[in-house]
Amino acid sequence: MSEAEAEKNRLFRIHIDRQTFESPNPTTGTALYALGDVGPHKKLFREVDGNHDDEFIPREDEHVRLKEDDHFYSQKATTIFVNGTPEAWPHRKISYDQAVKLAFPHGPTGGDIRYSVSWTKPDGQEGSLRHGQSVVVVEEMIFDVRNTDKS
Repeated sequence: MSEAEAEKNRLFRIHIDRQTFESPNPTTGTALYALGDVGPHKKLFREVDGNHDDEFIPREDEHVRLKEDDHFYSQKATTIFVNGTPEAWPHRKISYDQAVKLAFPHGPTGGDIRYSVSWTKPDGQEGSLRHGQSVVVVEEMIFDVRNTDKS
């Protein structure tokens, strides 16, 4: 067996919610959720060093490359609605740019393209976001994102 084949067959020690597991590398998000018994209303994250956001691991069959002793944790995702579409939002806050990206993942962007982002919380609070701003999300918060060409 070649060195590359041996590496492919090696199991990596990883940690999910402070429990130790062994996993092939690469693996998939689906396999990690199953391995750690991460429930349907939770999302999985890989801890990242430094001043960076932890990496969200989607519950999908895309490859996830592991490092020995990677640490993962799960947390409940908040359901928000963006232009009527439910989204499982894994973070405490959402920014203007993130709301626009959820509403219009493929643009348009640049030039005279502008967006208005308004939000409503279930308790009736309302507001809007401008570029550079963010808001704390709550369960079933509604976002209305519209393309408003610069005039």
